[in-house]
Amino acid sequence: MAWTDRMTRSEWLVAIGLSGLMIGLVFSPALLSISLIFTVAVAVLGTPGGPPTYWRERLPDALSNSLFWGLVGLYLILLLGAPQTTDWGYYLERLRIKLPLLVLPLAWAARPFLRRSAGAPDPRASRACLGLVAFVAVVLAGVLINYGLHFAEFNDLIRRGQALPVPRGNHIRFSLLVALASVVGIDGWFRYRSRWLPLLGTFCLLGLHLLAVRSGLVTAYAGWAVVVGGWALRLGRHRYLWGMLAGLVALPLVAYLVVPSFRTKADYMRYELFHRDARQDTAEYSDQGRLASIRLGLDVWRDYPVWGVGPGNLEREMRERYAVAYPGVEAKRPHNQFVTALAASGVVGFAVTVASFLLIGFGSGRWRDPRFAAIWVVLTLSCLVENTLETSVGVSLFTAFLLAFAYPPKRNPG
Repeated sequence: MAWTDRMTRSEWLVAIGLSGLMIGLVFSPALLSISLIFTVAVAVLGTPGGPPTYWRERLPDALSNSLFWGLVGLYLILLLGAPQTTDWGYYLERLRIKLPLLVLPLAWAARPFLRRSAGAPDPRASRACLGLVAFVAVVLAGVLINYGLHFAEFNDLIRRGQALPVPRGNHIRFSLLVALASVVGIDGWFRYRSRWLPLLGTFCLLGLHLLAVRSGLVTAYAGWAVVVGGWALRLGRHRYLWGMLAGLVALPLVAYLVVPSFRTKADYMRYELFHRDARQDTAEYSDQGRLASIRLGLDVWRDYPVWGVGPGNLEREMRERYAVAYPGVEAKRPHNQFVTALAASGVVGFAVTVASFLLIGFGSGRWRDPRFAAIWVVLTLSCLVENTLETSVGVSLFTAFLLAFAYPPKRNPG
């Protein structure tokens, strides 16, 4: 019997919803929102036995699971800040943007995604991974073809601190998705003995050097290190570790010599860090601009150390401080999710944020699975250099990947 024949109608609907969610992450915020609502609705309503079974059996299982509370905890921080709020428009926008942290875990409770059978890996899981990585690889191929057609023009953009054009213009989120796809791809060799998954994953990793987005490259390298290292230790084949270390050292050196966009970005980063003045820097994603936003975020925390300035008031507070410290420069939130938590919710919010990340990564022994550990590392590193959880794309990407590749409730890894 074909693997598709074993899927129920509700499983097909959930698969369609998740597919729309992935496409929406790349191309369409509207499709992303529609797919999110659709996935949650069909997952809950399509529970075997109907909603009564969901409320009586599935939801209690989720409520006893550390992953559920790790994700939901990141949403509850917002609710704790309601009494401080004066800018209600911005606060309600935060509640809406971060809603996937609350509703997707509820859908996951109804129908855990990519569940594995006790024996051989479920072929549906390997096909789903292949579909995901292939989709990202095809989109990446289109971006790189466009780069080749406008080679000189796009290299000049990189020389001026800008990025290659990507769908929707968000090169950081796109590079993060490519990094995640590369990790899922290389894991497919060890987990499923697939030939196509590692090939596509390697293409995604190499393509990141042409995109020349540093956060994407760093997170991809870290993710590959965790996957290869984890499987090497599990299988007792330590030569994988040495090969990985050699590759991670050699690849950026080779890329600097042969990939113009990578070399240009590296040279620009050196100039940016040592020669540019943040007060004169108006580039949206400049290194000096990032550091300036973090410094101002820490200044906010020093003035409001315990409870922070309030999640709903942070944008206004940063705008006022930018006007004083860097007149004429566009105000930004701190380019670090944990500094954002400090500034917005103080030590209390920072502690909840760190505890939530630790619950997600280490609760119930999930760290023992190399793929999940790598995805957690990639997403955590992204939060160290960006506000991953402050945009609808970032928070949906974060929540969907962690849920899709986690173990179901009441299931130990191994």
